[in-house]
Amino acid sequence: MGLPTPAPAAAPAVVVESRPALVARAAQRASRSAVRRSAARPAAVALRAAQRSAQRETKKIQEVRRAAHARQVAEVRAAAQRRVAVRRALAARRAAARQATAVVKPRAAVRPAAKHRAAPQRRAVPKRRAVTRVRTSMRMSSVIAYARSQIGKTYRRGGVGPNSFDCSGFTKRAYAQAGLSLPHSSGAQAARARTVSRAAAQPGDLVVGPGHVGIYMGGGMMIDAGNSRTGVVYRRLYRGLHIERF
Repeated sequence: MGLPTPAPAAAPAVVVESRPALVARAAQRASRSAVRRSAARPAAVALRAAQRSAQRETKKIQEVRRAAHARQVAEVRAAAQRRVAVRRALAARRAAARQATAVVKPRAAVRPAAKHRAAPQRRAVPKRRAVTRVRTSMRMSSVIAYARSQIGKTYRRGGVGPNSFDCSGFTKRAYAQAGLSLPHSSGAQAARARTVSRAAAQPGDLVVGPGHVGIYMGGGMMIDAGNSRTGVVYRRLYRGLHIERF
């Protein structure tokens, strides 16, 4: 009797997925990848948008800075040109005064020859000067009164009143009250006057600075159309100003 033949060992079962299951799993993996991409995309888009916005803001800031620098350079150049114009006007006025003095001197040399004629003239001169000072004071009183009545009005470049002024427009309008017709320019107005010391300043004199004019009120005070912040203001004379007289 033979021994029984052992049954062969069962091979391990190999699980073979069907094709629909593979397709479903691949679709699931693709869906997960899409979800991850869709979650990351808004952040990337927002980052790029923020970068573009930052670039635009930086460009705007640079443009504003360049424009401000250009304005500052233009203002400095304009102020330098105004100073040069004032110096030239002063030099021209002094040269004209020297020429006038040179013309008058020969006539003065003839006067001692006729003493009986010169004496009455010398006595009459002080009286004429006194009358001139009185008339000048009366004329300047109208200028001073007008200037005081305009305190508080606004500053506007090119303004000549009655509601807003720039510096030379204000003085032009004020001195017109005394019958003086002045140009609408600080340098041209200064060129028509003569310089006096601060110690000799009188109310109604013209206050002159670099590209600026005002009216002296006495006691170290003046009235001028300063700028858009101050408007027409009553204030103390500051450094850099000198006195001119018409």
